[in-house]
Amino acid sequence: MMLMHGNQNEEMLVFETDNRKIPETEYVLNAKTRKGQSFELSIKNKTLIKLLFGVCFLFQGFTAFSIQKPSDSLLFVLDKVIKDKPLYAQKKESRIDSLGVLLNLESNPEQRFHIYQKLYKEYRRYNMNSALSIAEKELMVAEELQDQQLIYIAKMNIAEILGIMGMYKESLDITDKIDRQRLDIRQWSYYFHLYHSLYSLMSANALLQKEKKRYDELISQYKDSILHNIEANTLGYYLVRNGKLVEQGRYDEALQLMSWCYRENENDGSNLGTIAYGLSDIYEKKGNIEKEKQYLVISAIADLRRAVKGYIALRKLALLLYREGDINRAYNYMKCSMEDASFCGARFRILEISETLPIITAAYDKEIKIENEKLLKYLILISILSFVLIISIVFIWRQLKKNSSAKRSIKNMYENMKQMNENLDELNKKLSESNHVKEEYIGSVFNLCSAYIDKMESYRVNLNRNLSTNRIEEARKITSSTLVPDELKEFFGHFDAVFLNIYPNFIDEFNSLLKEKEKIILKAGDILTPELRVFALIRLGITDGNKIANFLHYSPQTVYNYKLKIRNKLLVSKDEFSVAMQQIGK
Repeated sequence: MMLMHGNQNEEMLVFETDNRKIPETEYVLNAKTRKGQSFELSIKNKTLIKLLFGVCFLFQGFTAFSIQKPSDSLLFVLDKVIKDKPLYAQKKESRIDSLGVLLNLESNPEQRFHIYQKLYKEYRRYNMNSALSIAEKELMVAEELQDQQLIYIAKMNIAEILGIMGMYKESLDITDKIDRQRLDIRQWSYYFHLYHSLYSLMSANALLQKEKKRYDELISQYKDSILHNIEANTLGYYLVRNGKLVEQGRYDEALQLMSWCYRENENDGSNLGTIAYGLSDIYEKKGNIEKEKQYLVISAIADLRRAVKGYIALRKLALLLYREGDINRAYNYMKCSMEDASFCGARFRILEISETLPIITAAYDKEIKIENEKLLKYLILISILSFVLIISIVFIWRQLKKNSSAKRSIKNMYENMKQMNENLDELNKKLSESNHVKEEYIGSVFNLCSAYIDKMESYRVNLNRNLSTNRIEEARKITSSTLVPDELKEFFGHFDAVFLNIYPNFIDEFNSLLKEKEKIILKAGDILTPELRVFALIRLGITDGNKIANFLHYSPQTVYNYKLKIRNKLLVSKDEFSVAMQQIGK
């Protein structure tokens, strides 16, 4: 059975139920145990909501003055559902197409009528024009069958759609012509509900208070008629009962009843939207705006997921958000409501939205204008900051360039200083070596001079003694002896010993500069050969050939010949040999 429930100040809510009975004892028990209590929202997917609460809580730190509410997290879900609205419409169209295929394959009029009924239910809150067309086809099939009950059902379907479309007179004309006494008693609740819904719409559009009062009285009477004729312990019965309690101002009882219905049907997507809307209406009467908003969001989500186009919840939610200052959402929700109402063909719904949409649109445009002005200010500020940044970058680049140049200068100075230090180190080594050579040779010279003085004194004394005693022959022998060659030999021996003491590896290092077959091999008893002695003096820094000749008692030509002889034996070049000579002993 189809049942529609509406409030006095709202258009009817179309509601489908399978008239599933709910045990009366169960409700009574729940009512007794929960009397005076407000039943809170308890939905199955609590994990998702907790997750959404957690995500919203993360954003709380960025808005110091805002307090996160349950409805705020549900609004994000609603935004996602609106975004996915085409997917739900596609599923709806798919079900309609499937019924269309069945209809084309069915030839039995009675079966065709039942398929039309299913199509009517699909179109009823989706597309009014299509629903009206289907209802008219139902009537044609019912007249073909000559079944008066089916004819009445089809006519009531037509009257229902005409009422939703705002054609109240036409709807009343059709309903008034139905003979209730001949109508199946199972359809009486639907029959009374048509009047209830029509007068609810007429009351909402009444211009005079007197006229509105009369409609409200009729609405109350038809509620009573529905309650007397509808099957008890069904969801439809409880929905109408809720409307009666609200009408009587018994909001706590109504809240208790609807909260219980909500828990019992929380997994039923087809009923959840209507029950949630009923709860939002009760909380509105009680003045609990946050709870009203919460259940309006739940109702809107349920409606959109079922691809319902003729809804109320989203429009009311938009107005509520508008009053709270959430202009962007209010505009988007009202725009969505207008699009769906236009698609659905619900003229009264379009009229309702048209009265408030310009106000919200104006506020939205104003907010957009303010945002654009802010963006312009930010753009100017960013431009100024960008200009300052560019200047700063140029300045920093120049400073970096100067720093780089300074670093290069410092590096060059460092390299120069390093080279100077190396030169000083080399000079210090040479001075140290020179000092060592001087120390060695000065000591040796002093020793030689002292020895020569002693020898000369002994020579003088001996010569004088012989001359005094007239030993002329002995004196002649003394003066004719080989004194100088012997002394030179002894002097060279001292020189060689001192030099090799300073440069002990001189001979090996010198030979390393010569070809393998030209290496100098010392004779037995020799310390240095004449050639080595020449280059020993060169190693000591005496490079003048005449000085070397005088020192060694050689002729300059002899010294030159020794040098030339060695050069012909060299393994390296002349320049490399000169450098290598100065490195011997280091």
